[in-house]
Amino acid sequence: MKVVGSFNKVSEKLKKELIPSVRPNEIVRFQLLNGQYEPALGREGFGASKSIRLNDRIYDPYQTDSEGNEVGGYVDIGVPDLIKEGRVEKCKKFWVNSIANGIPGNGQFELVSGNVDDMEVREFLFLSNGNKNNPHRDTSSEAMYEVVDAKAILAKEKASEKKELENKLKRFAKNNPEEAAEMMSKIQGKAATTT
Repeated sequence: MKVVGSFNKVSEKLKKELIPSVRPNEIVRFQLLNGQYEPALGREGFGASKSIRLNDRIYDPYQTDSEGNEVGGYVDIGVPDLIKEGRVEKCKKFWVNSIANGIPGNGQFELVSGNVDDMEVREFLFLSNGNKNNPHRDTSSEAMYEVVDAKAILAKEKASEKKELENKLKRFAKNNPEEAAEMMSKIQGKAATTT
């Protein structure tokens, strides 16, 4: 995030603690919290779109005094939209839109490393009080979002799909033993040629 005077002047130690490093073109997925239950969908909905203010005041426990001692302090952070005379006048808003018109969104959104706008928003979201996973957040207000572990979700989906496929193959083999044996020999033949 662009540092303007004391605005966004977050300690390097806090950045290292809260903002994970990413590989080029890596996707980070977030989930909005506190939606309204939509009976027709059987899940929480978040309306057609929801905005997240990209400015906040955070507590940085690693701020130092003039002698270099960690004393902690408050820092105004944000993604500047308008800077005048060395001062941030206005910060951007980030909009989370629904998947399709008329259907309440699921509240998930993604940011991609390598995209400058996304990277600034990502840094802000990790440092902000709105982040449920921020151990230094101001708990007097509700968290607005959390980081979703996409790898864990994909692993769970893969395990579920594998189990479903195994069950289908067992039923197929039981009802069609000859075709199942023929199919297995083809699969084993292809596996042997690819290794």
